[in-house]
Amino acid sequence: MTDDTRPASSRSSEGMSVLTLHGELDYDHGEQLSATVDAALAAAPAVLAVDLSDVTFADSFALRVLVLAHQRMRTAGGSLILVGPLTIAVQRLLETTSTDKHFTIAQNMAAAEAMADVLSGHGTGRS
Repeated sequence: MTDDTRPASSRSSEGMSVLTLHGELDYDHGEQLSATVDAALAAAPAVLAVDLSDVTFADSFALRVLVLAHQRMRTAGGSLILVGPLTIAVQRLLETTSTDKHFTIAQNMAAAEAMADVLSGHGTGRS
């Protein structure tokens, strides 16, 4: 998250928290990225949507943070959704490492909200 971009932001709705990341997600900004993701996870949402649509670059450190967040959400019984549209840089990172097959990826926020309804049980008739 570069100094020349907006900081990460988050918001919550019923059953889903949204963490919006901006700029470059790399080793140089790793502590800030880790702390931001940790704070979002600490709220213990049923679904955490990570909006990557404004991320211009991501490296293996950022990928590690996302993989660990995904594992922590699954361990807690929740779900993590990566939200796009993904930039070419992020898409390439996920495809090159084959992690795109392990993440739930939504093309946009509307798709993520629909996925969250199903994942949290709100769209299936369950309570």
